[in-house]
Amino acid sequence: MLSEQLYTEYVRQYTDSMLRIAVNYCRQLSDAEDIVQEAFLKLYETDTPFTDTGHVRRWLIRVTINICKNHLSSAWRRRMQPMGFQELELAADHAAETDTWTSGYGEASALFEAVAALPEKYRSTVHLYYFEAYSVKDIAQILQKKESAIQTRLMRARKMLKQQLKGAWHDES
Repeated sequence: MLSEQLYTEYVRQYTDSMLRIAVNYCRQLSDAEDIVQEAFLKLYETDTPFTDTGHVRRWLIRVTINICKNHLSSAWRRRMQPMGFQELELAADHAAETDTWTSGYGEASALFEAVAALPEKYRSTVHLYYFEAYSVKDIAQILQKKESAIQTRLMRARKMLKQQLKGAWHDES
């Protein structure tokens, strides 16, 4: 088990990142907060020997993603209404008030909306690559996919974003 001081440091250091990932997956701030709490509970109870803080971060992200997937596949979740874009943007602003994740309006807001509209497998890959600054290799380990699959997802996601944003910017002019 982790010491209380080390556990508290991990909670302080990784809560925002995990919350953004959980909101990205489940699109509900309240569900995302519950998922993050569950992930930290698993961290507190684990006997996994961590080699460094990067290992802890990857482990927490993997656990958070797994909990999100379990939550999304539950029968209860399938009966719930998904959040609209405005609520999702407010949740993201709440999660990262000082972060550039969704700060500002105009182009940043259009980009956030376009990323949020991507299918889940592309959205999570883009989020980990651009917002969490993970390398393709790290994302492949976290998502348990091949590096070539991650590169393909990023390429396809960029193409989708280009099409979505190109249409949005042409509409404004």
